[in-house]
Amino acid sequence: MRELSSPARASQETSVSSNWTQFEGAAGTGTFQVERLDCEAGFTVIKSQMTAHKICAELCQHEGAERMLVIAFALSGQSEFRCPKGREMKFQPNQATVSIFREGQGQRVYAADTPIQQLRLVVTESALARFIGPQRCQGLLGSALGPHESFRQVACCDINPSEHLRRLKSPSIHQEDGLTQRIHALSLLSEQLQALEVTSSRQAKLTARDLDTLDRIDLFMQSNLDKPLNNAYLCTAMGVSEYRLKEYFRQVHGISPGRYLLELRMTRARELLAAGYRVSEVAYKVGYQHPNNLTAAFTRHFGHTPKSVCGNRVV
Repeated sequence: MRELSSPARASQETSVSSNWTQFEGAAGTGTFQVERLDCEAGFTVIKSQMTAHKICAELCQHEGAERMLVIAFALSGQSEFRCPKGREMKFQPNQATVSIFREGQGQRVYAADTPIQQLRLVVTESALARFIGPQRCQGLLGSALGPHESFRQVACCDINPSEHLRRLKSPSIHQEDGLTQRIHALSLLSEQLQALEVTSSRQAKLTARDLDTLDRIDLFMQSNLDKPLNNAYLCTAMGVSEYRLKEYFRQVHGISPGRYLLELRMTRARELLAAGYRVSEVAYKVGYQHPNNLTAAFTRHFGHTPKSVCGNRVV
């Protein structure tokens, strides 16, 4: 994996039009182009395209004294965001991912030899409150990010057809006047907020006790990665029904317990490999009976083999 510097430090800024600003260039093993439209104070549209010849990671930093709602449309290719605490958020082709960030650092990781295109709507909490009112804003953003949350994934779903999205992602958007461009951006934001509210209204709100139970389940999983964990095992050990278990993870993490467990195991495996453990040792520590099974799962998850992390070590 190659590490790229952030676009702002490794690119050349050019003007696309009176409304859009473009950053483009080459860094490491890839080329990138980023276009930015500042629609209103606190509301920005970002279009990005990245092509990497090898799997590569780009350091990034999100800054600000308030929360930001980010709606990312993965138009092509696969990428992911990783925070320093080991949590990951994947962006799959033709899916829209909604998340909440504050300030912090992380990495964007890109697959190799596939053009990766995204369109993102980024709106600050104060701008969102100005657009839709403080009460609706609070309902959408929910509780403050916890001390162990550098981000929170709110939703992930297939991209619905939208004329506003089609217009914004088209190169011809630069030929439109500034008012038309902003109308499309604000209309797309409005569509997504309405869909998000519908999704949120269908979810039963978790109580403080539910969140405490989820924290205990999370700690149990992290402490027992070497055991044959599955939904039945967790339900018996933690005294919850399978329905509640799935609801906890769906509402808080946006993924299934099994997927969350896989991410924990892969993160731990990568840490142990980097620390010098052999693949056979790591497999046992993260719940795989055979090293080959870990190698297959690790390669699918990260796009490279465990051997590439532990250098020349072999099983």
